[in-house]
Amino acid sequence: MIVRPATQEEIDRLKGIADYQFGYPAGDLLIPDDVVVGISPGTRRIREVYGKEGLLAVIRAHDYLFSLSINGARRLLRLPEPRLRAWISVPGIESLRKSIPCTMIKRIDTNLLAGDEVIVLNEDGILIGVGRLRLAPTEVLEEGCWGEAIRIRKFAE
Repeated sequence: MIVRPATQEEIDRLKGIADYQFGYPAGDLLIPDDVVVGISPGTRRIREVYGKEGLLAVIRAHDYLFSLSINGARRLLRLPEPRLRAWISVPGIESLRKSIPCTMIKRIDTNLLAGDEVIVLNEDGILIGVGRLRLAPTEVLEEGCWGEAIRIRKFAE
C-alpha cells in the first residue's frame, strides 16, 4: 500500500463519493482537507482514507463506495439524528455478536436501504460499532420480523 497526502482533485472526489453515499454534507464531515490516502500498488486506485485520528474508511473495490471505520463513524455522528443510525437494546455488550437480530432494533433511520452502511448505537446513544444493514428498515421494524438485521463489521472500543 502506498500512503501519501491526497491531491485536491482526490479530496474533491472522495467528498463527492461520501455525499453520494451518505447524503450532503457527509463529505465535509468525513473527509478532512489534510486527508492521507492509501493507494493500491496494483491498480493505482485509492483504497484507504486516513485522518489525524487514523483510518476513516476503506473504499470497496467492487462499487467504489466507503466501508466506514469506527473513526469515520464518529465523524458522521455529527449529522443530525437519525441519519445513518440504528439504536439497539443490549442486555450486555460482552454478549453482543456480529449479527444483530431484528428483535434488538429499537429505532432506525427509515431512509436507509438494505446493504447501506449503518452506525450502531445503544439506547443511550453510545457508539457500539459500524456495519451493514441486511434488511430494509420497514422490514426490521415490522412486528414478527426475525433474522439478521445488521451485520456488525467493527466494534468500538
